[in-house]
Amino acid sequence: MSSAAKEFPGLRFDPAPGLVPALGALAEKVRQAAGQLGNVRAELETTLRDAGAWTGAAGGLCHDAVQHIYPDVWIMHDALSGVEHTLGEWSFLLAEYQRSRTALEAQAVAARARVKQAKADPAADLGFTDIVGRSDREREDIFKRHDIAKQAVNQAEDELDRIIEAAEGLKKQHDASARTFAKQIRDFADHLPDRNTMTPAGSYLIPPYFTKPPVSREDLGPKREFNVTAPTAKDQATRLAAMAMVAGQDAYFDNDRAASYMKNWLEGNGRDVQFNASEFVNANPAFQQKVNEILKANGPAGNFDTGWKSNTVADDMTKGPVPRELLDFYYTMNGYQYRIVGSDIKMVDGQPVGQVRVDIYKRYNWGNPEGGDHRSNIEGVPQNDLARLNETGLAHDFDIVGSTTFYAAPAPAP
Repeated sequence: MSSAAKEFPGLRFDPAPGLVPALGALAEKVRQAAGQLGNVRAELETTLRDAGAWTGAAGGLCHDAVQHIYPDVWIMHDALSGVEHTLGEWSFLLAEYQRSRTALEAQAVAARARVKQAKADPAADLGFTDIVGRSDREREDIFKRHDIAKQAVNQAEDELDRIIEAAEGLKKQHDASARTFAKQIRDFADHLPDRNTMTPAGSYLIPPYFTKPPVSREDLGPKREFNVTAPTAKDQATRLAAMAMVAGQDAYFDNDRAASYMKNWLEGNGRDVQFNASEFVNANPAFQQKVNEILKANGPAGNFDTGWKSNTVADDMTKGPVPRELLDFYYTMNGYQYRIVGSDIKMVDGQPVGQVRVDIYKRYNWGNPEGGDHRSNIEGVPQNDLARLNETGLAHDFDIVGSTTFYAAPAPAP
């Protein structure tokens, strides 16, 4: 008999293996390491803000050197803090799994006792000698008692089977959760932010924490499915018109991004397209102002997450200058969704200081074949006709995703 069967005589296996105290001890060590880095980070923040501590030419050089290494410190601090938080979540969930395991084990022990008791009933085991030489009346009584006893055995065994099945389901949940948390912890090491993300330049890499918003109503329905309708001659003509739009955007309007994304829609495989979200932020003064307002409004909370919000480039273009890059984004992804996350924000002289993440999402498709607001024609082509190209397999809708992280810091001393 295996050690698990000995330890769990009811279930005969361990549906939630793991040592919660060991996890707690590991999380405490990581917490201490993160705390030490946090102290260093806080000291560097305080010192960098102290203009009087950096006097003279040598002081200025030292300030630049410390400011250069500071992003590495907070990257490691955030990574270790994330590991500690993840270990704590897994420890809590494992404890819950093991509480369920304890309850199921007790139920299984009791169920096995009922099975044993039911099988011990002599009437449950009917043999030839039990009925030979008996009268019809006696045999009828014997069969009746046997049926009742057998039913009791079956009910007891069925109940045990249900408990074992529940324990097997718990084991699947446990194993899936263990893999998920292990991946999250590995991702903190494998997907450390590039230190370039500390500046407005940002990074085009999508980190593991990016989660897409709920699907819009207009993006659901049979007419939004890919390649489910045979194309007609009109559909072929619409595709030719779309290809002409690509050439026009590229050659005449110098909208490189809009042209390349529409070309990807016509020729692509429907996979996500990742883009440098910092380019969108830098090209959009109105959105920059929105980010600043959100930071100031939510900064006193320390940590915040706006959740996904909707906006349009067209609306942004009415509130300030319109750089050529922003016009390109207008033709690429007019309606978009954004999410702003602030981490460990501190207010310094009324200004927010801390890590900020901006996520951008856009479902690249056309028209409203499932209903919704009317969309104007594009160069005389109805957008619903363009939307049909995905339905007919002549184009393929896809998601545009981007994320950029920067550190909102006080301006260096002059």
